[in-house]
Amino acid sequence: MKNKRLTSIVLCLILVAGTLTGMAMPNTATKVNAVSTDMAQTSANQYGLLDQVEGGLILHCWCWSFNTIKANLEKIAEAGYTAVQTSPISKCLVGDGGGMQLNGNGKWYYHYQPTAYTIGNYQLGTEAEFKSLCEAAHSYGIKVIVDVVANHTTPDRGAVDSELKNIPGGCYHNNGGGIDYKNRKQITQNDLISLPDLNTQNPNIQNHILNFLKQAVADGADGFRYDAAKHIELPDDDSSYASNFWPTVLDNGSSFQYGEILEDEHKTARSDAYSKLMHVTASSYGYKLREQIGARQITANAMSQYYMTGVTPDRMVTWVESHDNYCDNNTWKDYSNTQIRLCWAIAVAQGDTTSLFFNRPNGSSQTNMWGNNRIGAAGDNNYCDPEVTAVNRFHNAMYGQDKELKNLNSKAVLMISRGNSGVTIINSGTESVSVNTETTLPDGKYTDYAHGGTFTVSNGTLTGTVGKEQIAVIYKDDVTHDPSVSISYDGTNTGGEFYDVAEVTLKSNFATSAYYQINSGNKIAYNSGDVITLGENMSEGESITLTLSAVGEEGTTPAQKSYVFTKVSRPALVGTTCVYFDNSSTNWDEVYVYVYRDNGSVTNNSWPGEPMTDLGDGIWGYAIDESFSDAYVIFNNNNKGSQDPQGQGYTINKGEKKILANGNWSNYTTPTNPTKPTTAPTTQPTTAPTTVTTVPKYYGDANCDGIITIQDVTAIQKHLADFVSLSVDGQILGNVDGGTLSIKDATCIQKYLAGFSTGIGSTGNKHN
Repeated sequence: MKNKRLTSIVLCLILVAGTLTGMAMPNTATKVNAVSTDMAQTSANQYGLLDQVEGGLILHCWCWSFNTIKANLEKIAEAGYTAVQTSPISKCLVGDGGGMQLNGNGKWYYHYQPTAYTIGNYQLGTEAEFKSLCEAAHSYGIKVIVDVVANHTTPDRGAVDSELKNIPGGCYHNNGGGIDYKNRKQITQNDLISLPDLNTQNPNIQNHILNFLKQAVADGADGFRYDAAKHIELPDDDSSYASNFWPTVLDNGSSFQYGEILEDEHKTARSDAYSKLMHVTASSYGYKLREQIGARQITANAMSQYYMTGVTPDRMVTWVESHDNYCDNNTWKDYSNTQIRLCWAIAVAQGDTTSLFFNRPNGSSQTNMWGNNRIGAAGDNNYCDPEVTAVNRFHNAMYGQDKELKNLNSKAVLMISRGNSGVTIINSGTESVSVNTETTLPDGKYTDYAHGGTFTVSNGTLTGTVGKEQIAVIYKDDVTHDPSVSISYDGTNTGGEFYDVAEVTLKSNFATSAYYQINSGNKIAYNSGDVITLGENMSEGESITLTLSAVGEEGTTPAQKSYVFTKVSRPALVGTTCVYFDNSSTNWDEVYVYVYRDNGSVTNNSWPGEPMTDLGDGIWGYAIDESFSDAYVIFNNNNKGSQDPQGQGYTINKGEKKILANGNWSNYTTPTNPTKPTTAPTTQPTTAPTTVTTVPKYYGDANCDGIITIQDVTAIQKHLADFVSLSVDGQILGNVDGGTLSIKDATCIQKYLAGFSTGIGSTGNKHN
């Protein structure tokens, strides 16, 4: 079941950072699970995540669909990742008949072959699903980084959108392929392999891509990764081919951007110059990590360097491997998941750089490259292995602390100390090691968060045991935590709209007692993890408020959060005979239906039929003309290679309403009290009714939808950023602080939603 969502308060915190008194972030991150006491707890603090991508951890959800990422957000947050990185989201070549294998009947690299700079493609999902992902991610404090292919298009120029292909000033360089990597001009102006090189000097190309990036930001993207960035010229390259491409497209409103700069022995990548404009990849460091782990020689000197001349660590993105390494350089067969974890611990425990974890295919191994071989599916669970999770949380808790690296016992064992707060020990050897070493950690007993063992510090000496090819993560989390409350509902921790019923998981942290309350009813005690069901006795259109509260240890601040749930009817068309299609698993850009009768003698149109109507929440619908009695229907993606069924169509009889969902052809039922008629009225009114219902207006309801939510904050921010324009009423209702409409109004509404009683202006007051 798909659900519409309320945007998270966390999004507001990100966009208006610094506008609230007392909300400046400290130089060092709080301990894992530490809670802000300046305002209602945010999800980022609940999971111990950093509040910015720089210096944080990115999970490369390689080839995951938008819906798959969304469904796994809680798992990703619990594993300590600051951000998720999608595969390219632009419209792309539909290859192999739309097959969805990573390799075989389908190819992962088709989404690196754009055909248009619009959002959504058949491999990852629609623009609406991308927006829903961003909204849900922000509710967890997770940022969304989008992979962008701005250097080239698909080699199939016939598939390229005509607007792009015929853009004034020319679409392509047309210099042919073949690159001498000692020649900087060829690197930036020739085709990469057989991929046509875009004319990036053309201001129309620059603005075309900039508009695409701005739309992605408007949809919720927080940053971008630029594929093949070194193949696009810089402003200070030779004047015969230099351009203003990067200064133009990077001015898109996002908060974090980095380029794929793969260095080579010819030193033509110019990483230092790119790093002045954006963050850059430290590809040589990933190679060194793998080399040293493979040799079981992880020397402190080698592992503390990053092998990039002229680039400071804070401008680097480090990785153990990337999708290019995995697919093109065959690292998949050379390094096990255990070795990947050991490498990751070395990079991440130091905390100098932003780091990216590449998620390998689910079911893959050193003898099976592609595993389950499905585009859209989640990869394996190495990204959230207990060792990886422990290291990630260590990284976040130690943010800003000084580092020291030293070898213990042998060059196979490396200890990374962070200030006097914690250590991570990596044992790449084939035997367990007994640790007995000096440390600045305070005396006491420490838990190894990776494996649960105990380490002891006595008189400045750390002792304990690290297993073979294992990681030990040791630090003392001794801060006093305020209690926190939250919910888990269909992959997010926000309320929203639902059909039928909503099953909600109630959570609490550091609470001595916790309660939930529906509207103004009695408070009912719950334990973290309890599930309640909402909606059984609700009517369509009815909303309820679920309030959670908790108290903790003496001296801590009680917690309270509220969530609004609204029961809605399923999307329904007006018509006697209707067919519906659940597109949530196929993710087609377009959905068509071909209706035919009597072996094709009567059809609704020539193949591929007619477009269906997007009803929202992944459901598409089509009302069949009443001239059809018994008919057959075939659903397809506008003849782009996919259809269901492959043979004779599904049968539909006059008066029936049926849906194809997950391969099942069944009756489409709506609630017994639908808000729309199931048949068209026999006589259409010629004039609008003279009586209307007046909807009360409240200050803070900037989008004029009748309720005050975080969407109103977002609407004001987008209005101020010139992404959208609020209506006149919206500008009046959004102006809650008495001055002109400004970011202060967004802050007042934010405080109101967070439960503040002061500083909220006129938010919530009725407008006469």
